[in-house]
Amino acid sequence: MSILNSILLKVSSVKRIFLLFVTSQLVFLLMMTYTFPEINHQIGTKAFDLQTFGYSVSTAESIVNNLDDRTMDLYLFPQLMLLDIVYPFLLALLLSGLLFRLIKTTQSEGKIISNLLILPFVAMISDYSENIGVILMISKSIEVSETIVYLSSTATILKGVSTSVAWIAILVLSVKWIFMKIREKNNDQVATAEMT
Repeated sequence: MSILNSILLKVSSVKRIFLLFVTSQLVFLLMMTYTFPEINHQIGTKAFDLQTFGYSVSTAESIVNNLDDRTMDLYLFPQLMLLDIVYPFLLALLLSGLLFRLIKTTQSEGKIISNLLILPFVAMISDYSENIGVILMISKSIEVSETIVYLSSTATILKGVSTSVAWIAILVLSVKWIFMKIREKNNDQVATAEMT
């Protein structure tokens, strides 16, 4: 945890958080405007990565069977082997950096609060696990079986849940910070009024 804290101390400045936000969103924009529309159009449904609530064996088989060689190559690279390696890493740093900054600013303490810092990295590892499963399925390195679909689908769901909880925590801590600022301003006004 101390290693994570020292990393987050370096990335949690306003300038670095802004830089992480811009770069992560540029990668996200590239995926959502270039690779995913092409893949989704070809397979006639959402790509594995976008199936928020997971997928069944029949859905996985349908996706794999509907991929032509060109779209499979696009899905493998740049989507899975470049963009979907860079984006989860940038997003994990962004979310953890934001959480770290908000936790320090709002003076929020406790084991549960400090464990929130790990959540974005859980999402990142889940995303990478999902990618491995998807690569194995779409490259037809292994048969689309219940086991690989279950593992890959579970990773997809875990990625989504972890990311959502991290964003909710950021929202809650942001609201807390806003109320602290309002209270601080009101206290300053009261103190100024008492002095005059």
